[in-house]
Amino acid sequence: KKNFNINSSISIKKYNLDKNEKKLTKENDYVFLTEKEIELLELLLKNPKPISKEIILSEVWKYSNSADTHTVETHIYRLRKKIKSKFLDENFILNNKDGYLL
Repeated sequence: KKNFNINSSISIKKYNLDKNEKKLTKENDYVFLTEKEIELLELLLKNPKPISKEIILSEVWKYSNSADTHTVETHIYRLRKKIKSKFLDENFILNNKDGYLL
């Protein structure tokens, strides 16, 4: 049980991600996250370098990396919007020409 609790709580920047409760917390505020948002954050957290949209599609959604979809952009947009509206943080998920990163 102790290992279960340890594995379910992850620090991301100034936040704490509780995978059991599916919420991202900072101080006394929190937002609920979807399963895909959690998977996306875990992938970004594991990689210190930017991750391309194609790799995210393949790893999180199991789509072909040649699929023409806006799934990644849409999910990142919604996640950024949640975090900005609750925590006023516009730099939680960054992106550059190489992809997305925390």
